[in-house]
Amino acid sequence: MILKTVAATAAALLVGTVAAQAETYTVREAQSRYIACYERVYVPATIEVNTRGELVREGGEAWQTSGNHWNRVRELPVYIQSRTVIEPDHYTLVRKSCPH
Repeated sequence: MILKTVAATAAALLVGTVAAQAETYTVREAQSRYIACYERVYVPATIEVNTRGELVREGGEAWQTSGNHWNRVRELPVYIQSRTVIEPDHYTLVRKSCPH
């Protein structure tokens, strides 16, 4: 008896679900001629700068003299910077709203 009641309830729910359909209708409206609109934005290049790119002169120690004064000083290495383009400059299109 309980099994028949559960089956009947399930059947009623299934019928109720099928019967509850969305309402559909048609309308007439003027569609825009624009499909999508974009704004052009400039993106500058991404460049990696290496401050110790190419060695010009090694560092070390040297003597510095001035009259009778002798000083032992350190000489710093000298480099030429190197630059590597990671991403070149370019334009990108960014989506925006279209005119009506």
